[in-house]
Amino acid sequence: MIKEVNRACEKMNEALGVSVKLPNPGKRSLNAAGICNFVVGTGLTAAGIVFSSKWCTVLGGIGILSSFILHRENGGEGK
Repeated sequence: MIKEVNRACEKMNEALGVSVKLPNPGKRSLNAAGICNFVVGTGLTAAGIVFSSKWCTVLGGIGILSSFILHRENGGEGK
């Protein structure tokens, strides 16, 4: 998915005459980002439950969801 987004942005940059190089993350950086998102998401979800904070629980859920998406992008199960 990241490669497709980068290709679409490159086409748009060419059409606009702009030279912007987007990063293409490797497996190691995707894995690190996924682990970080999971840990932070779990912490936010737990804090949201303990302190009865809806926004904290929602942000935690989004963090956990993004960690699963990064796991799939990195070649994990579910493809």
